Amino acid sequence: MTVRIDYSRCNGCPKRAEACCEEVCPGNLLYRSGGKAQLRDRAECWDCFACVKVCPLGALSVELPFQISEARNTLSARMASHHIIWTLRDRTGAVIQTYIIQNRVDESGTKPRSSAVSEKEMDVP
Repeated sequence: MTVRIDYSRCNGCPKRAEACCEEVCPGNLLYRSGGKAQLRDRAECWDCFACVKVCPLGALSVELPFQISEARNTLSARMASHHIIWTLRDRTGAVIQTYIIQNRVDESGTKPRSSAVSEKEMDVP
């Protein structure tokens, strides 16, 4: 698997000393060049996808290998206050499935279960 950068969406987080993805990458593999995020070496990526989750513009996604999914399918993430919305898209960009993963503990102290939903069921843009 590897991280893919959509350069039409990436702005390199210009108001920050480091881009969000640069800041969270445990392997120090992301950097800015020409106002855009760049990946130093795809082979060195740890596949932790911290950068994908933290990108405020959704410019980073994961290109899934054919062993896991059909060729060139991608997985992208959007952070919300209490969950992460993961979206699986085919090579044309059409949504295959959307997953909402709870990332906060509720009032009872238990972590709510994750669910797969369609884009129409979500109340987020």
